[in-house]
Amino acid sequence: MYAAANAEKIVAALKETEADSEAHRKLSDRAVELLHQSGVTRIVSPAAYGGYQLPVRALVEAERVIAHGSTAASWVLMVCAAHTFIAGRMSRRGQDEIFGGDAGMLIPGVPSLRGTCQRAKGGYILKGRWPYASGADHGDWVLVGCRGIPNEAGESCSSQIVVMPKKDTVIDDTWFTLGMRGTGSKDIVLDNVFVPEHYAVPMIEAQLGTVPGVDIPLYRLPIRPTLATMLLGTIVGMAERGMQLFIDKTRGRRDVYTGSMKADNPGIQRRVAEAGVEIACAWALTQQNCDLLEQAMHRDPPMPTAARAQARWNAAYATELCRRACNRLFEGAGAGAAHDSHAMQVFFRDMNTASHHAMLDFDTNVEIQGKSLLGVELNDAWV
Repeated sequence: MYAAANAEKIVAALKETEADSEAHRKLSDRAVELLHQSGVTRIVSPAAYGGYQLPVRALVEAERVIAHGSTAASWVLMVCAAHTFIAGRMSRRGQDEIFGGDAGMLIPGVPSLRGTCQRAKGGYILKGRWPYASGADHGDWVLVGCRGIPNEAGESCSSQIVVMPKKDTVIDDTWFTLGMRGTGSKDIVLDNVFVPEHYAVPMIEAQLGTVPGVDIPLYRLPIRPTLATMLLGTIVGMAERGMQLFIDKTRGRRDVYTGSMKADNPGIQRRVAEAGVEIACAWALTQQNCDLLEQAMHRDPPMPTAARAQARWNAAYATELCRRACNRLFEGAGAGAAHDSHAMQVFFRDMNTASHHAMLDFDTNVEIQGKSLLGVELNDAWV
């Protein structure tokens, strides 16, 4: 509740930054300043460096509140906090360098295997392009996932997650999109860049939460179901805000032909009722995921496969519920909602862009959950 209360204090100010973020296709500097001042960027940072090291639920609740003020700010917070959560399982030397200057630093990046890494003396050579690095314009470090490939000497290399100085990367502005424009989710580009070994951690161990020597329960959680859960804070908060926006605008709307109040229309009433329960169910699934993760923190990793599959499915289905609610409301918002200046259009564009995140892919997650329920073997690295 402490994190959510701090988030509540900056909602009004964040609303004032939205136009700037949308227009410049990146989170405004003022929004970043507000996130830092409120302390929410420290929620899942290691306590050894001044972070709060709170359970995932605290981050999710803060994201939900912040989304009421700025979807872009909530999304960038979520993505960068997810990478902070991953960095918490790096070596102590790596963490000293990453968090030593600022435990609340934003860490943009992309943990999926978009690029490659090869063995080199004392570290790795990285190459590739990582799209969708939300908040790429902010922070001094970036996180990337790398698929291991043999080097010229034939030495093999396992896949790695790497946190490295942003100054060694190129940020390519490719972020021209339907929605979520204010997140600045640009590409990270590396061309044969060396990174020392203490900036890396093996991908499979990091994914499952089984990195040797890591004994803090928060950083022993599996990455994929945890990231999927973190996404829901922003998505549910965005849906709640869109719902309230629709209600506020509809209360004063009249039918252009009959002059009757739109709020008296049974069809509109049904839209609001259905959207409201869908969003409420999505939040209930989010809370169930937080429960699953907290249960996992009290046992040795890895988190049971069935629990991970359930969390992934809950996240995908909760997102689908929010998307349905959004689209149902937008369809009842009238012709005026088609204008760029109409807030319902921004809500529609943002929700239908955010719901395309790979971690929330409906088809992938329904397959995972279906296999889990039917007892079909699942690859641990996939869940």
